[in-house]
Parts: sequence; structure tokens; C-alpha cells
Amino acid sequence: MVYLVDFLMRTGRHAQRVSTALLLLLLVAGCSTKQPHEHTHATAEEYYTCPMHPEVVQDSPGKCPVCGMFLVKKTTGPAVDADTSALPTPASSAATPTDVQLVHPTTSAETTTITAPGVISYDPRQFERVSARVGGRIERLYVRYRFQPVKKGQKLYDIYSPELLTEQQNLLFILKNKPVDETLLTSSRRKLELLGLTTGQVRAVEKSGRPQLRISVYSPASGYVTEVGPAAEADGALEQAGPLGIQEGDYVQTGQPVLQLINTTTVWALLQVYAADLARVQPGQAVEITLNDAPQAASRQGNVALVEPLITSSAPTATARVYLSNSEQQLKIGQLVTGRIQPATQATGLWVPAAARPRPGYPAGCVPATRQSATARSGGNGCPHRQPSTNHAWPDCSGPNSR
Repeated sequence: MVYLVDFLMRTGRHAQRVSTALLLLLLVAGCSTKQPHEHTHATAEEYYTCPMHPEVVQDSPGKCPVCGMFLVKKTTGPAVDADTSALPTPASSAATPTDVQLVHPTTSAETTTITAPGVISYDPRQFERVSARVGGRIERLYVRYRFQPVKKGQKLYDIYSPELLTEQQNLLFILKNKPVDETLLTSSRRKLELLGLTTGQVRAVEKSGRPQLRISVYSPASGYVTEVGPAAEADGALEQAGPLGIQEGDYVQTGQPVLQLINTTTVWALLQVYAADLARVQPGQAVEITLNDAPQAASRQGNVALVEPLITSSAPTATARVYLSNSEQQLKIGQLVTGRIQPATQATGLWVPAAARPRPGYPAGCVPATRQSATARSGGNGCPHRQPSTNHAWPDCSGPNSR
């Protein structure tokens, strides 16, 4: 190689050729010499930082300038190459399951079941109000607490009324002075009955020959005693037990409500139907009612009596009213129920087999359907809604537009 350089210099060639030759020689020498590959690892470094303020970092012990806590010693360890020798070997293609089947939704019309949550409520048609037919003073109360059960014909209270006393005296006067005037006698007796006396009480006055100072008022129906009026409603008279507001010695005026009787032999099931299903819910449709706290109990059958023309502001639902018989008093006011309505029309939408319900890995915001089946409808949160069906299922959604 030295001879080659000397030869080129002696021949007087351009210096550029010399440089080119030297570069070629260096490349040849580099290719013929193998250098061993060396791994370099960073050494561990120590520093001090605050547990509450990790942005505070120092190379010596001390206190945090923010909170005053002692700094904690930390160490940055050297980088370690990952060891992949313990990783499992991928399974062969022969072990891959081949029984997985894919299904596609189909558009069809299916008979569905509309499921609606609800609650048991009073039937206002069974309310019986006991009002004072005459003004007077309550001398004695025979019922003292809300929801105290009473039977028809049971005493509720005794009242002293100057008006009743006067009418009794008029009847006795007619009996004494004009006993043969049946028209006048009938008119006097009828007036006492209209003022609240029973036929038996009128006969007792005629038989004794003297007026009764206290007149007993009897219950016109069986049920539970409550109060009535704005004050009673504000106090939760229909929801809470407690003493009655009226007491012995209180004065009442003519027409004033004194008590209210509630008969629960018939109750309402108030079902919340979503606005999207209202078009398929009509009065007269069959409804199956199940109790949420007793799902094993026998379901109750009823019919939609009324769909209220009002959608609540808190949820896009309307109330469907179902009348239920409660002669055995098994249904309690406020009890949660679930109603399943059988609409007369079919629902058209995308359907998939019930066996195709999604398992782990379904889209975020959806949960597996818990009912037997459902129809899919596009929801505002990207998930499909569901409607119960007999042959299909789809994921349920927990978004703002889900049911």
C-alpha cells in the first residue's frame, strides 16, 4: 500500500487522486476488521423528591419548599433487557376454534312485549269522605289514628249540634200535638235523616220521648281512616301513620270534611311507558303484573284502563293505568311492580337471534340483555335499544336515551 502511494506521488498526479486512494484503503481495512458489539447500561442514579409534590427534585436530602415534608430518596435503576424466554409459544392454527358463527341482523316485523316499571297506588274511586252535615262540637272520637281499620256501620264520633237538638224537639212536638198528621211527621223524620240521623236513631227519639244531646256518626263504608284537606296532604296523611288531626272538643261547621275512608279492595298499578312505545299501547290491552319483591309469586292479569295524556318532565314516559283487584289485601300501596303489555301491532326493526347476545367485549355503554329477547333500534349514544321479543335479543344500553 505504501508503494502505491509513493508511486502516485512520484507520477505527479493530482492530489485528489491521492485522497481517493486513501479513502478506498480505509474502507477495505474497516471491512476486514470485526469489532465486538458492546451493550451499555445506564448506571443507577439517586435523587430526592417530595411525596406530595413530585415536581420538587433535589440531589441531596432536605425538606420540600412547598409543604415542608422531608424529601424521600428515589433511585432510577439501570435499563434491563426484556427476557422473552418465559413467554408461551403461540398455539398452532389447528387449535383455533372453528365453531364460531357470525350472524347478521335482519329487518322484519315481530310481535314484542313492552316492559314497563310501575308502582301500586290508591284507587281514588274507593275514597269515602265523611263530612259534617251539621255544625257542632266533637264530643267523643272512636277512631284516633291514621290507617285505623273500620267496618261499615262502626261508630266514628259523637257530635253535639244545636240544630239537631231543635229538629228532634220539633218531631216530638208534632208527635204530641198532631199525631194523626202523617205528612208532617214524615217530613220531620226525613229532615232528621238528611241531617245525619239513621232510621234507628229517629225511632229511638220517638220511643224515648226526649231529644238526644249527643248524636253518633257511623262509618258509611269499610276501609282505613285518614284525613282529608290541603293540610292533611301536606302532612303526608296518605303516606304516614300517626294521630288524627281532629280531636275531641273541636268544633266543625256544616259541610266541613272530618274524616276520609280509603278502601283498598281495588288498587291501581301505574306503569311508566316510554314515549317511543306509546303508539302501541291502547286501552283494553292485556297486561301481566309481577311483584318486584316477590318474583316467584303468581302474576296478576289486568287490562290497560287509561293512558294518561301527559309525558313527565323527569323522564320521557307516560303513565298507563291498570285496575287490580285486591280483595285479599296482598298488594300494598307503594309496592314496586313490573308490567308486560302485549301490543296489538308488530314492531319493525333489526333483529338477531337470542343466542347472539354479546358477551365480554361488547361496546362501551351496553350491558348484556337480561330479558329473553329484544329488538334493536339505534340510540342516541351509539348503542341499540331493546324491545322484548320471543325469538330475538340485543344488547341493552345505559346511555341517556336507554330504557
